[in-house]
Amino acid sequence: MMKGMKLKAILLAAMAVILVSGYIGAAYACFNLPFYGIYSWGQAELKIRDQDESWRDGVFATWTASNMAPGDEYAFAGSFVGLKAQSARMPYTGTMSISCSYSPWKPGQPDKMAKYMVITRCVYIYSYMNEQRQIDLLTGKTTRVSGPGYGIGPANQDWQIQDIDRDGRITFYDLKARPLKNIPASANNEARYEMSVSFHETAGDEFQHGIFNLTMYYTLTSW
Repeated sequence: MMKGMKLKAILLAAMAVILVSGYIGAAYACFNLPFYGIYSWGQAELKIRDQDESWRDGVFATWTASNMAPGDEYAFAGSFVGLKAQSARMPYTGTMSISCSYSPWKPGQPDKMAKYMVITRCVYIYSYMNEQRQIDLLTGKTTRVSGPGYGIGPANQDWQIQDIDRDGRITFYDLKARPLKNIPASANNEARYEMSVSFHETAGDEFQHGIFNLTMYYTLTSW
């Protein structure tokens, strides 16, 4: 009996190595601006690129991973989405939102796999005046990367991914349930979105051979 239980545990551990065979990472830029009438100085257009694709409306396979096992983390070093709000109104600053969607896991439990896909690093780097700033989207706090600048204010909850289901981890389910908003978008300066992801260690064997297809959306919301 004891010998058989031990062998079963070893087999399950071996099978878990091929838990996720798929990819993470299509990304799209959207344009959704209100009309300001006589106060409008012209429109803005949001462009997007990633580490191996030039400026366009959408890029694909920005973050790719295969054979993820529970507890595995992918830093995605060198993978990013570049964003540029092109406008004749420079140097004015607009805002945008960041959200996501993903393919359902199963009918009746469409979000189950997303709740185990943990966002371990998520930053937005942008230019403001003569300095470069970075927002940690897991905390909502901003730090200065370069430039003289002045003091930076407290954390902004609009810029922080919230733990919506209160499971103690920040996942793509949380980002989908509550998108980020009012993210700064400086005219004609490229911003960058980067992230790292892990497959939570408590994920079960039901996800073997599963595929998690994620789409990120960046929407210019005001200017």
